[in-house]
Amino acid sequence: MQTPTYADIHNRYTELTTRTARQNNADGFLETHHVLDIARSLFLSSLLWMALAIIVYTVYSMVAGAR
Repeated sequence: MQTPTYADIHNRYTELTTRTARQNNADGFLETHHVLDIARSLFLSSLLWMALAIIVYTVYSMVAGAR
């Protein structure tokens, strides 16, 4: 397996940044920043954390109550 050289990494980074800069100029804010996707992910993540907290609290209560 060959490791990429610094020039390869630099060229890829330059291509990505120029492509991103062109997209930011061409598109609006909501097209480049997917606010709805982020909000949905935060909401689902919050639901999962709440479910985990409830499960951990239930198991803890059952173990502490058994003593």
